[in-house]
Amino acid sequence: MRKYPSTHLKLAALLVAICAALALLNTTVETEPSVAVTIPLPAAEPDQSVAIKTNQPETAPDLPQIIRLTVKDGDNLSSLFAKARLSAGDLQRILNTENADALAELRPGQNIDIQETATGRIQQLRYMISPTKTLITTLTKGQYQTTIEQAQPDILLKALHGRISKTHPSLYHAGKQAGLSDNLIMAMANLFQWDISFALDLREGDQFTIVFEALQLNGKLIDDGNILAASFVNLGETHEALRYTNLKGETGYFDYNGESLHKAFLRDPVHFSHVSSSFNLKRKHPILKRTMPHRGIDYAANRGTPVRAAGDGKILKAERNQASGNFVVIQHGEQYTTKYLHLSKFAKGISASKKVQQGQTIGYVGATGLATGPHLHYEFLVGGVHRNPRTVSLPNAAAVTPSEMQLFKDQVSPWVTLLQATLAASERSVEQSGLAMKQTPPHKNAASPGL
Repeated sequence: MRKYPSTHLKLAALLVAICAALALLNTTVETEPSVAVTIPLPAAEPDQSVAIKTNQPETAPDLPQIIRLTVKDGDNLSSLFAKARLSAGDLQRILNTENADALAELRPGQNIDIQETATGRIQQLRYMISPTKTLITTLTKGQYQTTIEQAQPDILLKALHGRISKTHPSLYHAGKQAGLSDNLIMAMANLFQWDISFALDLREGDQFTIVFEALQLNGKLIDDGNILAASFVNLGETHEALRYTNLKGETGYFDYNGESLHKAFLRDPVHFSHVSSSFNLKRKHPILKRTMPHRGIDYAANRGTPVRAAGDGKILKAERNQASGNFVVIQHGEQYTTKYLHLSKFAKGISASKKVQQGQTIGYVGATGLATGPHLHYEFLVGGVHRNPRTVSLPNAAAVTPSEMQLFKDQVSPWVTLLQATLAASERSVEQSGLAMKQTPPHKNAASPGL
């Protein structure tokens, strides 16, 4: 047995005696809260316990209740903080932190959760930017730090089919009937906008099939992802859109032969209700009452509807005259020119010599000049000669390179198979539905022939 110095043994005996005496006393030593015991921390600093409350405010009963700010129309952070009587100084400090830019993009309906300290400072701010992204600002050691938490959703593949019918005559109504979200309907319209005018070309019996990503988080669908493949049968012609990312990392949509869907020009540069006057070189002018060539198309639309540049180019003119009212002329390379007449006003920054991109707003629908009502008069010239904007052949963007064709086919093949299977299943469903209707016996209360 090991022997200890007598001084050590005396000290040990003294400690035992003290512990025994305490045990006999009616004290609360063991029930007193102790940060050192319940939260083991290395070399705790004065505000270390506050940092722990920040990370778990719901477990700190000494902190005020969490305040939820709900964004409404016209709100900004300053007004929200003022209404809730929160510290404007802390708000400024939070906005000065790195990663706080997202707080400038508040949208109605969003929530901001605020946890204050017992002394009224902002302890933590949480703002859900999207279902997968949350901004968190925390007060630590007297300083604010902002981080962005990103949740990775599961990606599922979904396929849906829809059909234009008497009861669902528009792409929007047919798309909603098929189960598509507003975003997917708009995305599909944008894919085929160079080849199909969804205001003019749709007919009963047209149909579409779409394969897309569905984003799921914790078993719940939270958003739509990319369209991977789509087909649209319009007037008996099938249009395809297949998503492909090339070896340079560039993503686009192509048909099965690798030709780009993206054209150099939009077919319709404005969202319109109907064509009020077509391309007609022998048209009688509605105001001047004499035969005058109508070298463009008149798109009837609400006053103020944005007018988009049909393609990339440079503005030659952004002027006003008595006949055309406010008008814009854009040069696209050496061969193509487009004109936009009767605008109510020009978009901000639109002037001669400025460059514009396809889809950029250049003005707004109006009725300036010789016009009987709000509309856009649109002209398309090839080599200085007016062509019908509705029928002119539009040049394509670059196709898939021959060296990547096999890679392209391999990438899109599973989606094409899913498109075809979805379409086949839909056609079988339609056939079975029609057969069932034919075989349904007359209702027992229906009148019998001859009675």
